[in-house]
Amino acid sequence: MEVGLWMWALGMLPLSMAGGGALALGPQPWLVLPVGPVQVFLGLAPPSAAVRFPLLSGPWFLWVELPPRVALARAPGHALVALVRTETGLSLAWEISEQPWLSLFGSLGMDDALGIRLRHRHLWGAFLIRQGGFTLWCGLYF
Repeated sequence: MEVGLWMWALGMLPLSMAGGGALALGPQPWLVLPVGPVQVFLGLAPPSAAVRFPLLSGPWFLWVELPPRVALARAPGHALVALVRTETGLSLAWEISEQPWLSLFGSLGMDDALGIRLRHRHLWGAFLIRQGGFTLWCGLYF
């Protein structure tokens, strides 16, 4: 999975659960547009477009994406967790946010990663370690 698509699919659980929009700048910039309840992902690396359809919205969250991916998520306390199934395997995506300005996020399974996200209002910056590489990201939520 390309790093931009990984950020959207596994590294942005708050965005997935809230159904909002975001702009991300980094090695593979991307944009998520909320169109009613649906989220449309537009990126530069293949696949350059994807769509997320929410099926449940709290306290359990369920969404289906095209290209094919299904996620079941929950927000217990200050943590967000999601089981994400793709054609190639299963991952556990997670985010821990004890403070409103700081969170630790990542995934385990078919695609292991670890990141730290800093937030200030609608702006964010992230440091991500994935597949032996280190990337920096920044962006905004809307």
